[in-house]
Amino acid sequence: MTYVFDILSLMPSICKPQIKAMMCLFSAMMCFSGRSTMRNLSRYGAGSEKRVRRWASKSFKFLNFNKLLLANMNVITDRNDCLLDVRSSLHQVIVVDATFLSKAGKKTEGIDYFYNGTSRTNNKIEHGLEMTLIGVINIQERSAYSLNIHQSNGKSALAVAQEELIGQATQLQKLSCHIVVDGAYSKASFINTLCGQDYEIIGALRKDSKLRYLYEGKYLGRGRPRLYDGNVQYNDLSQFVRHEELRKNMVVYSKIVNYSAWKRNLLVVIVINKQGAYKVIYSTDLSLTAEEVLNIYELRFQIEFLFRDAKQHTGLGHAQVLDSKGQEYFANASTSTLNILRLEQRLDTLNRGVNPAQQRFSIGSVKLRKYNEFMIKKFLSCLGVTEDVENYFSVLEEVAQIGTIAA
Repeated sequence: MTYVFDILSLMPSICKPQIKAMMCLFSAMMCFSGRSTMRNLSRYGAGSEKRVRRWASKSFKFLNFNKLLLANMNVITDRNDCLLDVRSSLHQVIVVDATFLSKAGKKTEGIDYFYNGTSRTNNKIEHGLEMTLIGVINIQERSAYSLNIHQSNGKSALAVAQEELIGQATQLQKLSCHIVVDGAYSKASFINTLCGQDYEIIGALRKDSKLRYLYEGKYLGRGRPRLYDGNVQYNDLSQFVRHEELRKNMVVYSKIVNYSAWKRNLLVVIVINKQGAYKVIYSTDLSLTAEEVLNIYELRFQIEFLFRDAKQHTGLGHAQVLDSKGQEYFANASTSTLNILRLEQRLDTLNRGVNPAQQRFSIGSVKLRKYNEFMIKKFLSCLGVTEDVENYFSVLEEVAQIGTIAA
């Protein structure tokens, strides 16, 4: 945790008491058992319940913290050069998605009915909260990390994402100009607004989207030049470029076509499996290859693992606060703690000489090891055993591994 303290010390906007409070909060959220409520976190060294609530009302720039943390660990490159250089090298991309948090009661700010993809009901609309997460994906290591999370307080997830991406464009575009989203964000207003802010979008279209071939014939010298050459028929992709070897057991087609609903040209990649089912993927950046578009879109699913692990292990959605600012504070604390756990496991993987892209691990095991370390240190401290005792660290390491599981 020394490197976390160093990162906090680099942030000029926070004072020493807040640094201490954040260190205690992150340490507690890395090892707590049960639910991540203020009272429970106070049992694991986060300070009194009153103190945790008080600091939740203070501002903390989680986006800056996570950027510094990830850049310091060489997970991402925080560039200071021009946007053209960022476009020319795709080492990382921005990822955006929303998640549903179940929440009881009526007084919580922002509580409403939202779409819940895991719901067993037919309409999948449930009562709770919605959070929009902006993250970054390391393409080489095929892993995602959180940057910032915001509550959909009276706004749609698209509006929240658009507002945050535009408001933080100066910082985010130093990481990447490319954003990968799912089909829910493929709306004309969202795409055109962000493209107007120098972003490039990679996502999925509806299977019945009306695409038009660009006219590639010669101009005959009379009248307005012809722009389009008929609609794309998904059962006849003979005009597309066929890629046989990009994916096993799948056929991939690609071509630059026009999407009339957005009034812009797109690089469209169509993937067809053995059963004949197909998916339409697009990129507003026409300079990418079909393989790059396909790789980036497939990595979008890494954000779902962030939601899963944060809900199961670091207390996303557990906060017992009523105001929206407090909800966002603890949601960001949860996802930032998950970043720290993932980075510690990544560092251990590198120290063993293993490529992080090939390593599979369980956040549950990482957190259980932290819990075991906390408990054994507590016992030894109560017994008056100090670190200078022989075999102290070997015993600590052995006990910490109890109950850990493979990924």
